[in-house]
Amino acid sequence: MKTDYITNGSTPPPYLAYPRFLLGMNIRLTAKEVYAIMLDMILNSEAAQTDKRGQRYLAFYNKTIAEIIDRTPSTVAQSLRELEDVGLVEKKLIALHTPYHIYIKLPIVESET
Repeated sequence: MKTDYITNGSTPPPYLAYPRFLLGMNIRLTAKEVYAIMLDMILNSEAAQTDKRGQRYLAFYNKTIAEIIDRTPSTVAQSLRELEDVGLVEKKLIALHTPYHIYIKLPIVESET
């Protein structure tokens, strides 16, 4: 890979948004990585779908994300369980032998009054 110094005219490379709230969460780094990838997919991908309530979701098998982060599907499944436990992901089984509908959730920012 060729590299160069960053200057005022440098074009940033493609990147994933990494939400700051993940920094203080007590979940594994892999779960944070999975969340960042799914958030990017739901916001910037044609893979995201919308249900009849207007809520966006992803429908994929764990293997899809496992290939992106070079981990096993079981590692992705464990990360999804962690994200479910903290309320950042909700999985809905629609039918047997089909991928779950995975809803990516954002924390509610409470205003200080």
